[in-house]
Amino acid sequence: MDTEMIEVLIKQLEQSSLHELELTLGNDSLHLVKASAAPAPIVNTQATVPSQPVTPETAVPAEPEAPTGTAIKAPLVGIVYLSPKPDADPYFEVGAHVNKGDVVCIIESMKMMNEIKSTVSGTLKAINVDNESLVEYDQALVTIEEDRA
Repeated sequence: MDTEMIEVLIKQLEQSSLHELELTLGNDSLHLVKASAAPAPIVNTQATVPSQPVTPETAVPAEPEAPTGTAIKAPLVGIVYLSPKPDADPYFEVGAHVNKGDVVCIIESMKMMNEIKSTVSGTLKAINVDNESLVEYDQALVTIEEDRA
């Protein structure tokens, strides 16, 4: 394990929802644990009266709609790359047509690059991960709306 790999793993752990990561490569072993959250800020408990009446439309913000379609999921844990090389264009952009069998991203795991291919043909509706982020097993990578036959 080299310093660069450890730094990337630390960065990915900080950005992920994981709390802990343990990795063993040959004789090398690494155990990372996220620092606990900072203490909660003090909240003003004084009651305030809203200047406008609260209506259902303003009371609860609408949740963003999840894209509909088929999710291409991660078959393993690793670092995801959305382009074939660091300086290259991404494999696909949202709105592009994807054919069954096309590579949509790469997942690096244990220094092995694994091409992740589309299982369906259709239009790419969403890219659900950030480039060079740590992905978990079965995490949705991209969402594709299948072509209608």
